[in-house]
Amino acid sequence: MLVARDVREGQVLRLDGDLYRVISVTVHTGTAQLTGAVRATVRNLRTGTVTELRWPLDTRLEDVPLERVELQFLYADPEEVVLMHPETFEQFTVPPAALERYLPFLKEGSSVYAWLYEGRPVDLDLPKQVPLVVASCGAGIRGRAEHTMKEAVLENGMTVMVPQFIQPGDTILVDVETGSYIERLWRK
Repeated sequence: MLVARDVREGQVLRLDGDLYRVISVTVHTGTAQLTGAVRATVRNLRTGTVTELRWPLDTRLEDVPLERVELQFLYADPEEVVLMHPETFEQFTVPPAALERYLPFLKEGSSVYAWLYEGRPVDLDLPKQVPLVVASCGAGIRGRAEHTMKEAVLENGMTVMVPQFIQPGDTILVDVETGSYIERLWRK
């Protein structure tokens, strides 16, 4: 149990039987005439809905400890995504919605960090950037002084705009949120 004034970002709370991850917290200490309050934006780990909650400073809340483990991506089908613990070989299934925006970037054997509660994954930590190999791209335009980009097809079939100096076989860093090129990591 913890007091509402001690709630921090990233903590997991049990409220009305559901688990919620705290996204942001604002503490108002109050004045002589008004009592203080804690405002928190939380995400339901079961449904994914985000809500804003408010508690008096001295409200007692249940803090839930989670275990963070590294899992490997095995495969995905329309009904489930299968992840495996690399040491125990235990397999976990999660709904595809949990990895929705990240699924196109996953390759067999990719690492995903999961938060386990009572032995089952309830939340996932996904990387912000992933390295991918350029499968093919057009030839660069010579003699251009301005910053020009060209299309490149990545190993996962995704198309990304890249600078002229990128060649097939190069490994580039791609932003998961936007799907855009960040930098070249190394040349094959």
